Amino acid sequence: MKLWVVILLVVVADVLAGAVMLRVRRTAPVGSYFRDSQQAAGAFTVTGTIFAVLVGFVFLLAFQSYENARTSAQDEALATLALFHGAQHFPAPARGALQADVTCYGRAVVASEWPAMADERSSPLVDRWASLMASRFDRVNPRGAGQSDAVQNWFTEANALQKGREGRLAEAPRFVPGTIWVLLLVSGLAVVGFVLLFADTRELRRSQLALVVAVTTAVGASLLIVNFLDRPYGDHGGAITPAAMRDTLATIERANALDPQLGARCDDAGRPIS
Repeated sequence: MKLWVVILLVVVADVLAGAVMLRVRRTAPVGSYFRDSQQAAGAFTVTGTIFAVLVGFVFLLAFQSYENARTSAQDEALATLALFHGAQHFPAPARGALQADVTCYGRAVVASEWPAMADERSSPLVDRWASLMASRFDRVNPRGAGQSDAVQNWFTEANALQKGREGRLAEAPRFVPGTIWVLLLVSGLAVVGFVLLFADTRELRRSQLALVVAVTTAVGASLLIVNFLDRPYGDHGGAITPAAMRDTLATIERANALDPQLGARCDDAGRPIS
């Protein structure tokens, strides 16, 4: 969600709440709709606290999901770089072929799978390169203790790569269920509605407008923050980007260790070149 959309939603909610408050004031009895304002304030405190606890609990879970997505993406990028360097210990031509597959995997993650995750999908192109890496590695015939150690290291990093990818893909779907969203919205409306019952013609309009606008802003901002954390991928501000994988690809290019003849296995978007 774009920043201007977020601001617009908050402003619209505040304007609507302010308009309703002015409308309720016209028919409100003197002293508000409550005979005992202290008792009503206590009930409002309980209602607001319950809403805050609900939002806080959902916020914590959504934040953990967001952080898991970020961490998984970083772990995958580190494993990609480790696999590229680890392939240097294998004999040619397997060395260059594996490095090319790793490079194409990283390019496909950035160009293909990242946009797909915004729609809660994975990329068949990344699956292709992961499968090619695995099948090509199975044909490697290690010689000597050094290459045997490299094989063990490859298994470790390949497992880390798979877990990293599975971790970021697992966070692509919405974390907060629709039922929870309905309950949060109903609770938020209840809090704002409760404030409207404090309408009193004896009070200044601007003070009562400030009251309802402040509460509406807090409720709206809380729900929008949860919505932001519930969508870790996309083109909105603050969304997780493939920055870690881009850094890995930049490091690979600077290393200049890829066989030029095998570097043409894919284009910059990770699409295979026949």
